[in-house]
Amino acid sequence: MTASDPRDRARKLLGLWRGAVGGEKSKARGALIRTLEAAGLTLRDLEISLPASRDPEDSLTVREADSLIAALDGDASERDAALSRLADLSGLNVPEREQVLRYLDIGRLVSSRAEGWVQGQSDAEISAQVLSQAGGQLSEAELARAPGDSLADAARDLALLRAALLVRPERTLKAEDEFEAAFIAALAAAISNVPASTHGPDAGGQYRVSAHLSADELSRVRARLAREASGLRRELLRAARIYGREMGQQKL
Repeated sequence: MTASDPRDRARKLLGLWRGAVGGEKSKARGALIRTLEAAGLTLRDLEISLPASRDPEDSLTVREADSLIAALDGDASERDAALSRLADLSGLNVPEREQVLRYLDIGRLVSSRAEGWVQGQSDAEISAQVLSQAGGQLSEAELARAPGDSLADAARDLALLRAALLVRPERTLKAEDEFEAAFIAALAAAISNVPASTHGPDAGGQYRVSAHLSADELSRVRARLAREASGLRRELLRAARIYGREMGQQKL
């Protein structure tokens, strides 16, 4: 592109139209339309989010999302520019997300932003490499319907959740009874920030807990359980006494 490229003049006229009022705005509009017509260009050639027309006033009635999604049918450079903006555009509905995801490489999106996303969260177990691996496992279907203002936000949150599970294999912990199982599940979830579940009793009367824990987190759960086992019994007895007293004070 040279200094005499008509796009340079058209962009200046577009900026003038945006900032002008009254007669000056009308003049800028006319000059812009003539410049685009003479060069065989449209507004989309100036900014990928603008409609493929020549009248700048059309940009006031066309959603940015509609213009960008339409640009996906353009050449490779137009498509890449549109995808770059659509990934961070808020307010896309599910059908629009599905259209974008036909072209957007989810794994590449996550990998390109993994370093920044890892630094912005508190889970020390997750590295950029693990987050990129998790991003490669995300499907178009789940991302289209996932919570998040934008596709990038949804991809980040899903990838972080998937990464948290990748670095934390599922562990099965035995419990003496349902109370200890509930305690272990809550303890594991608080340490790992990943929900845990209780199961039992089985045919043998045993209880167990399924939890996603790293090796370090597993050690912390076991150490805390060994240290707090007597405290759990003490709290259960205290709760039983309080409950009994409250029931005894109620009128039949």
